[in-house]
Amino acid sequence: MTSKILHLPKNVRGRDFVVGDLHFKIQDLQRGLQALGFDQAIDRLIAVGDVIDRGPGVREVLQLLDEPWFYSVQGNHEQMLINAYHADPDVRYAAHAMVWWPMIPYESKSVVIEKLRSLPIAIEIESAQGIVGVVHADVPAGVCWQTFVAELENPAIEETALWGRDRIMKHQRDGVPGAWRVCTGHSWIPRPLRLGNVLALDITGGCDGSLAIYCVQDDTIYIDGIPASLDQAERLSDLLAALSEKSQLLKDSLNSNKLIEAQIFAAEVDTIVKLVSTMWMDAKEGLVEQQQFINALHGVSLSKGSRRGAKLDALCSQHTGSQTEGLLRRLINAT
Repeated sequence: MTSKILHLPKNVRGRDFVVGDLHFKIQDLQRGLQALGFDQAIDRLIAVGDVIDRGPGVREVLQLLDEPWFYSVQGNHEQMLINAYHADPDVRYAAHAMVWWPMIPYESKSVVIEKLRSLPIAIEIESAQGIVGVVHADVPAGVCWQTFVAELENPAIEETALWGRDRIMKHQRDGVPGAWRVCTGHSWIPRPLRLGNVLALDITGGCDGSLAIYCVQDDTIYIDGIPASLDQAERLSDLLAALSEKSQLLKDSLNSNKLIEAQIFAAEVDTIVKLVSTMWMDAKEGLVEQQQFINALHGVSLSKGSRRGAKLDALCSQHTGSQTEGLLRRLINAT
């Protein structure tokens, strides 16, 4: 690895997209990018690591590593393969869904390893709003972004960057100081999640399902080109707080007869009101769907015997083949 941190300057021509764990899911990636009108000439795609293993698109995803518009941090799956190869280049390593590795020609393996080894542990993207950090797993709690990237040589810091799950498991909402947004993967969740300024994007874990793709320029997480409903709800809360603040400033400036300031605040309030209206219409349908899911899950939990099994089967059939189905069955069976 030449450097553990990669700095990307502001994209003044196009857009920047950050995608959750790829795991060779090339068709899902292509579908998501096409829905967003991704333009290879001016747009950039940044992955949160774990681009390898599990999925079918081995050759296509490995080729992405050579594209000038594609960037990725190193994930724990890349690290595991690198370590196994360095321990024994001849080993037919197939653990952790690396069944593709023995099929790579021997003479090509060192090239693949070098590409993966050259990936940084963290990427920071300049944006109009500030730094957008990208790391596979997590940033240690209470550590600001600048300290984090400065101490990536520290094994404990790197361990958290590649393997940490505390923020997701404990639902910590403190965020990461010193960055506008921090994009992560590694820990599977059913839907994209915002924890403070941290965006959790791994919604498939390499299994069936569409990928979450975050657009830096419009601060929105998309699934197949559609804004994620729960993410929209989080943003809506932030906008309502901003609307309250700007409205108070407008009121204060009017009371103080500061007409020029009042005009500025009035324009800002108008802009926020329009955004709130648009986002509410986008989020409403998805929120209704989520409430229906919660109601159905509640119905399963209250049932017993064969009736519970029938309700669970009906609910799981709506999520066949996804990790949501497996999660549902594990949760119910554990009770």
